[in-house]
Amino acid sequence: MGMVSGDNRRVSPSTASAPTAADLVDWDAAVRLARLAVPAGPRVPTATRRATVALLHRSIVGATPWAGRITGLPDAARHAAATAEVLVVDRTGLMTASAAWLRGLMRNMGDRGIAAPDVGRGTRALATAHVGAVLGYMSTRLLGQVLPRLDDPAGGDVTRPDARLLLVAPNVLAFQRRFDLDVLDLPAWVALHEAVHLVQLSAAPWLAQRLTDRMRLVIGALVAAVRNADAVRTESDEQSDEQDEQPDGPPLGDLLTAPGREHLTRLVALLTLLEGHADAVLDAVEPGRMPSVHRLRAVLSRTPRSYGRGLSAGPGALLGRLIGLDAKETQYADGAAFARAVIARVGHKGLNTVWAAPDNLPLPDEIARPEQWIERLGL
Repeated sequence: MGMVSGDNRRVSPSTASAPTAADLVDWDAAVRLARLAVPAGPRVPTATRRATVALLHRSIVGATPWAGRITGLPDAARHAAATAEVLVVDRTGLMTASAAWLRGLMRNMGDRGIAAPDVGRGTRALATAHVGAVLGYMSTRLLGQVLPRLDDPAGGDVTRPDARLLLVAPNVLAFQRRFDLDVLDLPAWVALHEAVHLVQLSAAPWLAQRLTDRMRLVIGALVAAVRNADAVRTESDEQSDEQDEQPDGPPLGDLLTAPGREHLTRLVALLTLLEGHADAVLDAVEPGRMPSVHRLRAVLSRTPRSYGRGLSAGPGALLGRLIGLDAKETQYADGAAFARAVIARVGHKGLNTVWAAPDNLPLPDEIARPEQWIERLGL
């Protein structure tokens, strides 16, 4: 099976007659802008590209049951292997899939009290350019990305996968060559990291909706902030024609109201947990299974999270960068510290309590104080 170029999907226009939050952006134009700005990847022989694709496919096959054994969630791992869609993509495929997922996330939000945007043409053009720039930036840095299944308000497309995993072949190849990493171990490491996220989603069937609902709340606050800023700018334009163009506004995150910032805090806490858990699971990898694991850990510990893997580095990072509020390295370190502390006290079995119910998720303050979470859950 070869690498999927462009993911063979266009970001098709909405079939709904009423505007939605997704109409804030021209998605096809955003993808075109991103493609124009981003090189295809390292120039290597065709045989090298094909070998990288084959290694990624082979790695994920072994990684999912491996993740199940480490976490103590073999049933969830088997379910993930049977229900997830796995694609090895190029950068264009990653851009297209990410744009389609984010657009789907922003559709049908009216039932959550999130109204469609009413903004000017200039604001939409700026939003489109911003999304295109973010898609392009992320497409050169993500090694893998898990896109959770979006709930279907229309009611029930049972043919859709529970999650989609994208492994980005040119980025894995570029990362391997840049840091002179083992050609077998790096794909296996990336695949295991992503497999943990698939297991998380399978172990907690409610998790995908909880994650996407929290993202929608942040997007709703962001849309309201953009609409308000657009209204203020329009009123200013009508009152004065002394300026030919408006100055750049503050980062979108700065426009969020207090409730919006609270939604963002809770989203970051959830993403931090998911990423920290994956990091803690990778602690169990030994040289007998992955000979260059110590070098991999050393390199990755010095590598910015902008070279991302997983849920938090995928849609979470995309949304964060759109807002202009990237999660800090210390937040991911806190997530790993939380998971490691819980595992040290009560084992993987105790930590797996978190997947039993939404109320078992650690509160934002508990991420930095795992003993409070352990006490609250009575472990």
